[in-house]
Amino acid sequence: MRKLIAKLVNGEITRRDFAARVLGMGFGMMTVESILDTVTIAGESNRSAKNAESFRAEPFSEKTPYEQWIEKEDVPVHAGYFVPNVRTVELKPWKRLGASGAIINLEGAEATDGAYLCEIAPGVATNPQRYMFEESIYVLDGEGETTVWHENRPKQTFKWKKGTLFSPPLNTWRIHKNTGRAPARFISVTDLPLVMDLYHNADFIFNNDFVFRDRYNNQPDYFTVNESKMKIAGSAATFGEGEKGAVGVLDTGLIPDLNQIQLFAAKARGLKNKSAEVILSDNSMQTHVSEFEIGTYKRAHRHGPGSHVLSLGGVGYTLMWTGVPKYSDAPKKVRVDWREGTLFVPPDRWFHQHFNTGDSSAKYMATTWIGGKYWVKGMGGGGRTHRLNTISFHAGGNMIDYPDEDPMIREMFEADLKKHGVLPRMPEKK
Repeated sequence: MRKLIAKLVNGEITRRDFAARVLGMGFGMMTVESILDTVTIAGESNRSAKNAESFRAEPFSEKTPYEQWIEKEDVPVHAGYFVPNVRTVELKPWKRLGASGAIINLEGAEATDGAYLCEIAPGVATNPQRYMFEESIYVLDGEGETTVWHENRPKQTFKWKKGTLFSPPLNTWRIHKNTGRAPARFISVTDLPLVMDLYHNADFIFNNDFVFRDRYNNQPDYFTVNESKMKIAGSAATFGEGEKGAVGVLDTGLIPDLNQIQLFAAKARGLKNKSAEVILSDNSMQTHVSEFEIGTYKRAHRHGPGSHVLSLGGVGYTLMWTGVPKYSDAPKKVRVDWREGTLFVPPDRWFHQHFNTGDSSAKYMATTWIGGKYWVKGMGGGGRTHRLNTISFHAGGNMIDYPDEDPMIREMFEADLKKHGVLPRMPEKK
């Protein structure tokens, strides 16, 4: 017992680990609480005072706890239906990060998830942070490295560059460092809005010592891609019934270059469409990548909120509309013209449809708070509505097949192709 108390006092083990070990030795909870109340743990009082969160959510407010929190962070907040280019939006120094940043709170996220941007100057590292929400980070520009660790456990460092997708495991400490000669910028999609609104306690979120060893236990190959990370799976959100058995889903902590991963036929979502699904760091969040050819467009569909769609390449547009399958009869319509770096989030149960009008294939990634590894049903339908993406609305699903679409859709598309000097490759309608 003395050696165990010494480790606690010296900060070599956490309070939680100490309690678990003492209980395992047969002592009761009163003994554990008595010891914890009387000992002083090295550096704990100073660390707690230094890291204490000042934010307190105002009750009975018209603003959610997350909306209140982002106002207190004192950085630019980009809202609306889309961001034209995440590489060029305004950033400001963010005290929390120790780098420049901005928050993205788009209409379609609807408090299920959100995003932020971080830009790190050459040779600079971010402040060490840990938090009780998941995030999926995509490197927009630059190169660097990230170090992650659990309290009083070995550290692990991995490198990243433009095109890398990764996720520091839930509640691990992390530091991001720019090792290049130019600024490094990344975008992170997180489920912080949901977590903050649920607990409305910043100390619980940012100063919690719980260790998720089931998610990450310092495995040496955690941030690598190899054959063992490819699972034969695939969800109905992306693939039809005849496609899922031949689909590989990447289940890893890091993908060195998202643009180089293998894509699989996903014709249920669109003509000559290919996709892949990615699970990072055992998260509930999921990312999928989709690519479709020149002169084509995808089938319209709808689902729950929160899918952050980031264009990785190509030129085109997306139509989003409410209410009815027929676009021209919709009470509300939004058009997003996109190119590499455009970000948008289709709102809850809005039909949306993607069109490639450029002279090359179009590719995007979509990250959302629900996923294929751990199915989530709540919050406006969530995973349930996503899994109806490949089923026609005639059969109770959320997809509009080509023969059922508004004739105006094809007319608009062909007019846009003509402007760009691109020939259509869609089959003739019968």
